Amino acid sequence: MASTISEDRDHLFSHAISYLRHLSGIIGKLDDGQYTRGSKALPGSTIGKHVRHVLDHFSLLFAALADAQSAADNLQHPLGPVDYAHRERNPTTESTVAGGQASIGKTVASVDRLRQREAAIPTFITISDTMPGGAMASFLSTVDRELWFCIHHMVHHNAIIASLMFELGLDPPTEFAYAPSTIKLGHDLHKPVDASKMSA
Repeated sequence: MASTISEDRDHLFSHAISYLRHLSGIIGKLDDGQYTRGSKALPGSTIGKHVRHVLDHFSLLFAALADAQSAADNLQHPLGPVDYAHRERNPTTESTVAGGQASIGKTVASVDRLRQREAAIPTFITISDTMPGGAMASFLSTVDRELWFCIHHMVHHNAIIASLMFELGLDPPTEFAYAPSTIKLGHDLHKPVDASKMSA
């Protein structure tokens, strides 16, 4: 039986919390030096910066949703715009493990608050971002689609975080860096996930 939109949104909230808590547990095994160490393969890249980048996207979306007053049809007056190009880039989040975990905890709390007022969240929202060449563009989207984007975006950055952990000589959990569809494929075929399909 197909699920309802309300049930799917609740699943999204659950998945967001699960992935965020998993990320918090992963970085909790690092020290600040590992968290902020620059990558040789990706110059300028650190685990902390990827954590901060992931949370910036959630924060921008949640800020727009915090202003929602009614779940009535809002196609003519969508929420937003959410401008993913203008992120806070909080240095505390990327500078220490404790700072990263604190920011993740705040994001989880935001998800919980939204879940409690789910009935007030409408369907449509506008999104802005920078296109190749530097031009700005705006799009009509849905709240659920953008929440799923933030989750899936996090999974792809988890793949980079996993690579940085390998570079540090660490061993991240097997499924930490894989998209749900890739994990499902591996389970369906009753075999380990193929590393060549990581984040596919």
